[in-house]
Amino acid sequence: MIVEFNGWRVKCGPPSRASAAGVRIVLAIVLVAVPLFAQSTPPDPARDSTFLLSTNDPARHPSPFIGNGHVGLVIPAPGVGASISLIAGLYENATGDVPRIAAAPAWNAIDVFDGERWLSAVSPSAFGVYRQVIDMRNGIARTSYEWRNGSRRTAVHTETFISRADPYQAAIRIALTPHAATRMRVRFALANWSPPQRLPLATLEKVKREWGPRELWYAGHMAVRTRSAALTTGGGTLVMSAMPDGRTQTLAEAAAIGWARDLSGVATHTTASGDTAMLEIAFDAAPGRTYTFSDLLSVVSSLEGAQPASQATRRAAAARRLGYDAIAARSAASWRKRWETDIEIDGDPALQRVVRSMLFYLLCSADSGTALAIPPMGLSSAGYYGHVFWDSDSWMFPALVLTHPDVARSLVDFRARTIGAARANARANGFRGAQYPWEADDRGNETTPHFAAQNAHSEIHVNGDVAVAQWQYYLASGDSAWLARKGFPVIRATADFWVSRATHDSSRDLYHIDDVVSVAEGLVGVNDDAYTNSVAKRNLEIASAASARLGVRADPRWATVAAKLHMPFDSSTQSFRTYEGAPDSTLGWITPLLSYPLGVPMSDRAKRTHLMQATKNIKDEEQGAMMGVTLLSVDAAELGDHALVDSLLPYSYRAHLQGPFLMLSETPTNHAVNFLTGAGGFLQQVIFGYTGLRLRSGGLEPQFSAILPSHIRRLVLHDLHVRGKRYDVIVDAAGRRVIPHAPSTAR
Repeated sequence: MIVEFNGWRVKCGPPSRASAAGVRIVLAIVLVAVPLFAQSTPPDPARDSTFLLSTNDPARHPSPFIGNGHVGLVIPAPGVGASISLIAGLYENATGDVPRIAAAPAWNAIDVFDGERWLSAVSPSAFGVYRQVIDMRNGIARTSYEWRNGSRRTAVHTETFISRADPYQAAIRIALTPHAATRMRVRFALANWSPPQRLPLATLEKVKREWGPRELWYAGHMAVRTRSAALTTGGGTLVMSAMPDGRTQTLAEAAAIGWARDLSGVATHTTASGDTAMLEIAFDAAPGRTYTFSDLLSVVSSLEGAQPASQATRRAAAARRLGYDAIAARSAASWRKRWETDIEIDGDPALQRVVRSMLFYLLCSADSGTALAIPPMGLSSAGYYGHVFWDSDSWMFPALVLTHPDVARSLVDFRARTIGAARANARANGFRGAQYPWEADDRGNETTPHFAAQNAHSEIHVNGDVAVAQWQYYLASGDSAWLARKGFPVIRATADFWVSRATHDSSRDLYHIDDVVSVAEGLVGVNDDAYTNSVAKRNLEIASAASARLGVRADPRWATVAAKLHMPFDSSTQSFRTYEGAPDSTLGWITPLLSYPLGVPMSDRAKRTHLMQATKNIKDEEQGAMMGVTLLSVDAAELGDHALVDSLLPYSYRAHLQGPFLMLSETPTNHAVNFLTGAGGFLQQVIFGYTGLRLRSGGLEPQFSAILPSHIRRLVLHDLHVRGKRYDVIVDAAGRRVIPHAPSTAR
């Protein structure tokens, strides 16, 4: 069948049968109008267990996290108790250290006394009939267990969520059911963290071999400025404000605490001093009765306006009036709206859960309207200090641009917002245009630790990665106004950088980019790195194309340098080498990335050569960072190699899954979680590999025949957004089809 859609004439047919700190080894849609009866009928998500991540093991590790793109929280084993909470864009800048994402004062510091012991003092072995669930459908964490303290038994149930409907609102509910009469106490606190044991990373020449994430990636510190605790009818209010070290921003937290008014023998106590604001309630508990307490939090930054503590207090009071159930319902509705966009896999329930968890954790770390990018670990930890790398542009952004374009826009807008810092960085290094940092803080400043200074100076491919993402957003959205206002200034400035950075060889009339750190970061000081030169060329070509779209004059040097930029091509194998003069031992390290995501024109023979070079060392690659290995399947799919797609799939994620909550570690052994870079790469394998789709000048276009792993019967991408329209993409034995998205009440 041949149909036409948006000017594309296509034939529908069956589908045809790919490190630790300072060293991070990196290694299109048949648009079809179909009858309504062909539309997909998704299962009811309310009864779909693949939306649930759960465990019955109280000693589970690592702990999961939840978030809404503004606030993230690690969920501890008991469900409550002080744990790390990170606020997007909240960084400190302590003297002698690199800027770091800061740990907000703990707002889930809840403790329970059963008449003999405090909950925080017991080990997980004291929890019987344990169950902890992350309900991705509604964005809520639930934990239940029987707390066993000798002959004492107390049933505990907790719920925690960070509202998807209100960027800076969170809530906790805890229900306690003692098995015997006792005098219980429940303590609520806002508690700040102690200063970390710092390393002088701004000047430190080298790290010790034994240092790992724990020693290097501590969260930034905040200093408490004000704190208060007050009682109200049937509850109380805790308020704390703090400032990040070395910054002037203020963060305020206000918690509205509530409990039933018919508690027996109530006695309350409040204290506010030092780094703590605390409220404690004691009461006589009857056996078999359930006692429920709520903790409704509001977080306000001084970036939102003056007097953040007053604003937070008012918002917490408003939340109290609404009540926990109403706030929870609003948040759940917002999450369900997000899940209108979904990736449905038929044939592998375990893989279905993994894919949903990857999308969920990305959404926990990003939201629309923030103009903030995503650090490698998102809001799950202070991994890589919370700095922004090319991971955000090249690994996470493509997974979001069609599924959640409003969220993806925040990632590219971050680069537009920080272009001033990138221009200053270029000037400081003696170049024109803009040089985006290898590691950036919230302000876009270069924040790479001194021991990795060579990356800051020479791992410059990030400039091209930034430009490619800007162009991809335009291709997906078709928003010329955005391109003119935000995207093009970034694209133009990065193109100007490459013109300035490249050197001309007059004897051969070629341009070279010398002395760079390759994508494979162990390769330092190399010339004409294949990936760097390819992404620079793409950047320059994009600048010319964007100029034409906007009707503005292009700098003729962009086209000249792009056309004459030397590529390390090996005529004997008709494929690319890692860099000019690279030894055979490096082959396959980065060249698969030329085909995807860069789309460098090359023969199928060259693509297969690069892929085969990479797969020779697949077990070593699997043990490295979860980056390049996630994209090899895209190249295999483009070649139509069904067997290779099947064999590469498990290598691309399984060794990196940690614990029952499917947290991704950067490498299988470093336990650096949750590595959202890997999540973004894996989702690209599904979205752009199995479907054969690419973003091109006409929008989303077919690039090659769709292909599925042999055990997958059907793939449905629900609610993709392309230039203001919404589609479902279906790949199964009947072929690849795209239908207008019809919102389902079940979703």
